[in-house]
Amino acid sequence: MEEEIGGFLLITNKEGAMNKRVEEIIASLDAISIEIVVPLRKKVVNKTAFSELFGLMGELENLLTHEKWIQKDLVEILFHIYTQLDMQIGYVKEEEVKNEFTAYLTKMRSKMREVLGKRVQQNVKEISVKDIMENSDISNPQEIMDEFKKLYD
Repeated sequence: MEEEIGGFLLITNKEGAMNKRVEEIIASLDAISIEIVVPLRKKVVNKTAFSELFGLMGELENLLTHEKWIQKDLVEILFHIYTQLDMQIGYVKEEEVKNEFTAYLTKMRSKMREVLGKRVQQNVKEISVKDIMENSDISNPQEIMDEFKKLYD
């Protein structure tokens, strides 16, 4: 038996069950994204929602390991959360909150690479804001983030 959902053909076998689970996860991520993004605008990290997000992303990594194509809806949700977190860091004034946002941003980036494939930026060394501050004359984390953003303008 075949069924079409979201432009994807689902077949009722092991692969079909996997596709169905991916659809369920995408629906959950859509709801979780709201629980994450809305508090971010108030400079608050919803740790419970992020924990759920990271758990589902771990499951997605296993489900999508051998997939060549990933649903656009999934990518949109993950990038929406990531970009909102990245953008809101620029508005955080308290150092402790900024560090918390940075930690979640770093983990989100890592989990996205796991889900989307390790070949993303594969020959690039991961470097943190802390690494840059320790090895340069820049002492303001916002200045570093501004320089990174210029790379993508």
